[in-house]
Amino acid sequence: IDGTIARNALFLQIVDQLIANKNLDPKYREELDKKYTNYLHRSHQDAFKEYTSLSVDVLFKNMKTLKTDEYRKAVDEVIKNSAKNVYVYTRQLILDLQKKGYFIIALSGSEMYAVQEFTKQFNFDIAVGENYHEKDGFLTGNVDNVFDRKDKFIKQFVEEHNLTYEDSYAVGDSLSDASMLKMVENPIAFNPEDNLFEEAKRKGWKIVVE
Repeated sequence: IDGTIARNALFLQIVDQLIANKNLDPKYREELDKKYTNYLHRSHQDAFKEYTSLSVDVLFKNMKTLKTDEYRKAVDEVIKNSAKNVYVYTRQLILDLQKKGYFIIALSGSEMYAVQEFTKQFNFDIAVGENYHEKDGFLTGNVDNVFDRKDKFIKQFVEEHNLTYEDSYAVGDSLSDASMLKMVENPIAFNPEDNLFEEAKRKGWKIVVE
């Protein structure tokens, strides 16, 4: 989802919204802005990675203090404001494949509720994000990861739904997607970060930049 369909990563937007809503300490705004400015100026090769890593750290360090309804309120605000801010290429690819009868799966490193709310507009057959555990109205800090296990999810869904890899497609933008891209007949590196770009060139995968 993030970087392949949504132009602005859902995760990053949700952290920003939680800060704006004062569910997270406003002090983080300045820290994140500094990292984001480094990325905008392309100050160094790892600028975007540093920005996203800080955003992840901010959320996970404070997750146990977040009420579930506060978190979902922030998600709803993000989806309302940016659900249609998507890439043309992947939006059209989804529509074209659906017309051909393809089974469409969304796998994301963003949280499950956010992923499912965002993907309602696309009518995916399956939409899976990371599961943030909750207890007594608060997030617990325990998470079931998806981002580094996309290949395993695909194998599971192919078996469960009696699917085939024949003329299959997958789209990814980071090196963590490589294991998934290797599984399909039509891998697409979309707006790839440097490491995936190099891997795609080595493998002869289609590269699309929008």
